[in-house]
Amino acid sequence: MSEKFYGIIGDCNPIEHGGGVVYENEHGIEVVYFRGWSDDYGPRVSIARFTVEKSVIEDLPWVDWKGVASFIGVNEEALLEYAVANNVLARAQVYESIGSYHGFQNLDHEQRELTLEEAENEYGELVDRAHRESQR
Repeated sequence: MSEKFYGIIGDCNPIEHGGGVVYENEHGIEVVYFRGWSDDYGPRVSIARFTVEKSVIEDLPWVDWKGVASFIGVNEEALLEYAVANNVLARAQVYESIGSYHGFQNLDHEQRELTLEEAENEYGELVDRAHRESQR
């Protein structure tokens, strides 16, 4: 199966400024999500990977929906609608909000940490393809 790209969530340059690539492959609909930070050694990127299910509510029954909704500034009812929407990017953004509120380690227990340069080398083409393919 060839990959199908749905687009980018977060910043248009997710590796450098945070965000994710949403695409479908043989494993289902996945997000590769980037969060940048710096330490004494320079800019680094934490990378989380997670699957976008048809119902975020069923996938993550432990979520504090009221807390997430308040955190991102929407009402809980709207957030729950997005969590089961037909729109893949809307559901991906719900996962992004959950990760921001509860911690991305709850979406991916095996996150990777790379330098900014390593992340660009490894994932730059994926981001470029997402931009090209989602504009078709």
